[in-house]
Amino acid sequence: MGITSRTGLAGVMACMATAAAVAPAAAEVPAVPIAPPLYVLNNVLPFDAPTLQTGMPLPIPGAPNGPRYVKGKLLPTNMVPAIPFDSAMPDTHISTPLPNPLTSGNLGTPELVSPSSELRAATPGAELGAPIGRPEPGRLPGVTTPSAGVSAPAVQGDPDATALL
Repeated sequence: MGITSRTGLAGVMACMATAAAVAPAAAEVPAVPIAPPLYVLNNVLPFDAPTLQTGMPLPIPGAPNGPRYVKGKLLPTNMVPAIPFDSAMPDTHISTPLPNPLTSGNLGTPELVSPSSELRAATPGAELGAPIGRPEPGRLPGVTTPSAGVSAPAVQGDPDATALL
C-alpha cells in the first residue's frame, strides 16, 4: 500500500464517519429554533419574565395524488390535487420562577414541556365537472349542469404537554 492509497482510504473513512455522525441529526425534527427575548418584560412585570424555547416547523411537501381519469366522465377527478405536507412540532419549554409572597426568595420554577410530535397537513384541492356530457358516436354531447367542489384542508397531529415543578 503506497502513500496515495492510504490517503484515499483515510479520506473515505473520514467521509463515512461524517455521514454516520450527520445521519442522526438529519433524522431529527427539521425546525428553526426560536427563543423570543421575553427578558424585556422584566421592566414592567413585578416578577421575573418567563423563558420560552421552541421552534418553527419546516414543512416538507409530499407527492400529490394527481388527476385520475374515470370512465364515463369528460374531465378527470381530482383536477387540482391536494398537496400533503409532513412536518413535526418541535420541543417547546416554557418556565418562570415562582416568587414566594412571604420572603424574597422563589418557591421553585414551574415548567411546561411539550415534546416534539408529528404533524401532517394537506392543502385544499378542487374538482370540476364539465358542462357537457360524454360524446357518443353519431350524437352530439348533451348539456349538463356544471359542478365544482373543493376538498377541505386537513391537519393531523398528536400534541402532548407536561407540567413540571
